[in-house]
Amino acid sequence: GGYYHYSYSVVRGCDRIVPVGIYVPGCPPTAEALLYGIIQLQNKIKRTNTIAR
Repeated sequence: GGYYHYSYSVVRGCDRIVPVGIYVPGCPPTAEALLYGIIQLQNKIKRTNTIAR
């Protein structure tokens, strides 16, 4: 963001480069947002029978 948002070396969204399973809001994220992301990841792992690569 900020000055670098439109720079040639910035990709707008890491999901264009690597697969993303859970998004955590905030910059920097609050402790509550991190906890929310961890809980979402745990729920996603519980729903999945196999590990996808």
